[in-house]
Amino acid sequence: VALTPRPMATAAESDVLALFTDTEPLPQDDGPTPVVRIAYPPAFTAVMDIFRRVLLTGEHSERTLRLSQQVIEHNAANYTAWQYRRRCISAICERISNEEAQLAKWREELQYTSSTCIRNPKNYQVWFHRRCCIERLGEAADELDFISQVLAEDPKNYHAWGHRQWVLKMFGSWEKELAYVDLLLMQDVRNNSAWNQRYFVLSRTEDMRSVELVEREVAYAISHLEAAPSNQSPWNYIRGLLEPLSFRGYPQVRELCVKYAEKAEGKAGEGDSRPAQANALALLVELVQADGEQAGLQRALDLCVQLQQADSIRVNYWRWREQALKQQLGAEVQAA
Repeated sequence: VALTPRPMATAAESDVLALFTDTEPLPQDDGPTPVVRIAYPPAFTAVMDIFRRVLLTGEHSERTLRLSQQVIEHNAANYTAWQYRRRCISAICERISNEEAQLAKWREELQYTSSTCIRNPKNYQVWFHRRCCIERLGEAADELDFISQVLAEDPKNYHAWGHRQWVLKMFGSWEKELAYVDLLLMQDVRNNSAWNQRYFVLSRTEDMRSVELVEREVAYAISHLEAAPSNQSPWNYIRGLLEPLSFRGYPQVRELCVKYAEKAEGKAGEGDSRPAQANALALLVELVQADGEQAGLQRALDLCVQLQQADSIRVNYWRWREQALKQQLGAEVQAA
């Protein structure tokens, strides 16, 4: 059955559809009496009708590979098209005896995902497809540079950061990552993704219980915190450093908290959710509660009451912490 490309089809779509004159289109089945039929563009309908047919026939060839690209051009989130595309390339490579030619095919596909990632930087499917290409190639020589290019446009792109962490875990190249994080934090100290990346790198390359490392990283966080004290990221970074150590030691952190707890400014900085005082009080709760003594528990309880005003957006959380501390104090008294 010949298929005539729809008038709205692009030249590329028309060329691809012309390859399937021997293929009967399979229309979408909306049932016998559809209530509200979706008004798909004619070009989309033409491509999808052929795509449904080849999914049924199981053809994996160069022409179906080209067809999958047109499906993706219409909807880059079509995970079926991406999966089918991988199957096509795998099948094509099985018919190629030369290993270098097989790798060239996957390099070509990796290049295709580069342009697609740039146009669809927050698309789960394209990033997963890119990962599959790299796995087939067995190397990621320029991948960190590519991800940096994407992050330059959006420094908090969750998909790009997740891919970057996977590349580091699979292929290494840890040695330059902290310098990259430093650069991002110089550009934007509120880049919580960069703070998270710093912790990720250190937790996989160094001993997070090392006194020397914790001292160094606490000093690093404080130096950035002073520039924007209402920014939660460095406060949370310090919390992440001290929590595995049960919040014990490091008196410089308590001094920092006391310093900002006494500054009762009422507004958070631009882009921040709570003022510096609330950040300081929240961390101070953990420090004094970790003392384990009754006086420390009472101090933590008083701070929770204070935080119900200073951090009003989390008032219910601080009420819950207050009640938990009251129960703990009651148990302490009974035990005494």
